[in-house]
Amino acid sequence: MRKYKDSEGRRIVEVDDLSYLGDRDHGYSWFQLHKKHHTTGWAVRKADIVIVPDETVAKDVVKYYLISKDKVVIRPLPQTPA
Repeated sequence: MRKYKDSEGRRIVEVDDLSYLGDRDHGYSWFQLHKKHHTTGWAVRKADIVIVPDETVAKDVVKYYLISKDKVVIRPLPQTPA
């Protein structure tokens, strides 16, 4: 997750992955998982725009954090050359 403001002063949050919320083998301790879930939720609720890499993450953000679909923008991650 990355947080920043754009040139117009809007709060933007980029969320790359939320698989840790549905996967039991995420590798986080109980405390780490809840801290990550809480801070991500706080950030996306306060954000004006939430940028995600694909439709799956967009659906998860709306589902887990109860934000409007209008705030979510899908922008694919850039491909790295092999």
